[in-house]
Amino acid sequence: MSQMSKRMKYCLLNYPFLLLFLFCFFALLIPARNTRGFPGCEKKLNLSSRKENIAQKDSNRAVSIKIVKTTFKPEMADLQAPDGWIFLILETEWENIHPKQKVEKKKLEGKTDRTMGVSAFAGGKKKKKTEYVMADVAYMVEEMFNHAYLVADGLAYPLNRVTEEIPEGVKLAEPFTIAKKGERRRAALVYLIPAKAKNLGFQFFDYEYGNILLAVKGNLAKARGSDQPPGKILDTIKNDSVQIAAHSLHFQNSYNEEQAPEGWRFAVVKLSGKSFSGKDIKNIVQIDPREYTWVITEDGYLSYCVDGSTTDEGLIRFTPEVYEYQELAFLIPLSAKVVRLGVRLKNDVFHFELAKVKPQTRPKPLASHRDGETMEVMIYGVRQENGQVILDLGVQSLVESGLEIQMDAQFVLNAGGEKFYVDEEATLALAHRPPEPFIIPPKMFVRFELAFDTDKRPTSLYFRGYESEATLKPLK
Repeated sequence: MSQMSKRMKYCLLNYPFLLLFLFCFFALLIPARNTRGFPGCEKKLNLSSRKENIAQKDSNRAVSIKIVKTTFKPEMADLQAPDGWIFLILETEWENIHPKQKVEKKKLEGKTDRTMGVSAFAGGKKKKKTEYVMADVAYMVEEMFNHAYLVADGLAYPLNRVTEEIPEGVKLAEPFTIAKKGERRRAALVYLIPAKAKNLGFQFFDYEYGNILLAVKGNLAKARGSDQPPGKILDTIKNDSVQIAAHSLHFQNSYNEEQAPEGWRFAVVKLSGKSFSGKDIKNIVQIDPREYTWVITEDGYLSYCVDGSTTDEGLIRFTPEVYEYQELAFLIPLSAKVVRLGVRLKNDVFHFELAKVKPQTRPKPLASHRDGETMEVMIYGVRQENGQVILDLGVQSLVESGLEIQMDAQFVLNAGGEKFYVDEEATLALAHRPPEPFIIPPKMFVRFELAFDTDKRPTSLYFRGYESEATLKPLK
């Protein structure tokens, strides 16, 4: 069964909470309660009382953040913003305000020698009095990418990678540290946001010392949004870890500067989502869209995601507390009518209804075979064109995990007394080619076509399953 399933790449990225440590040779870990989410000690952010153009400075128990300057640009570091989008540069100043910590002086001077002890059998040695000094406590953000967001009209947008290429820009995945109390550090942060956004705010997540929310433009409450996804919603899905809303479906000939091949186009789905994962310290939910999101057409064909608003690792992410914007792009034939978006979270499958068109009724197969409790394979049609045999097939998964299909090993065409294996190049050129990767989501049906390089009349299809094998015939 290991050959037919893939491990889930849906994972929870635990916010690396901001570690408290002494700026000295030996770090002294100071226990501290999380200030977010506890009645009586929650840092109060009375959003309804925030007004436009409030002071752009706030602090928690360890750091103070001030927005020094905001700049909007259509282009950054030779990168042009897409139509309808704009770059926002926040020039910020961070100050370490954590109180100094009392620590044993000997821990600053060197490590006690414990390689050999000396015992006195009589009398004993008088214990030396412990001396203490006050030491600075460094403030550190493990990865700024996980903590600093721009909120705009109810949606959160992550740091753009251009941040690393500008003066005073921070490294997105490296520690950002302010070593001593009173020390200040400048940080330039770049975000790609909708050009027409009216209400903007800066949201910094710190579940150790308290979150910080600053106004950038317009109304701060409207910038951060409510408990519900903003704007028009086509459909939503929810489990105990995340809620995701589909806002729109549209089509375009290119995506991220990549042109669709002739006869194809991109179906782009805009999403927002919010994580519920974690208790005191919240988690980001991450999904690999190339393996765990897909669209389904009205005639039952499935296409996995090919691009989107992903990280360098190819993941889409949903942050806690605020709905985060994401979009997914799927390459589909021009004639295809998309009706659903599918998402797999672990081994649970969810579908968004994207159109009012209902999927077509599945046709009656010419032949079929059930492979034990693993799957059922069906033949719906066969045709000959351009010196090739094209089979119209379907697979129904019967298992609760991803089912991997291996074209070359599992499908062999019998024609004119000879065996022919799948012509991969010709198959990939088909409008109804198999999904890539060729994995059937749990308990789902997927329809696809395979091409075989022969002009001989086909007689049967040999199928090698995981529990059995069969020869399906006749082919007409």
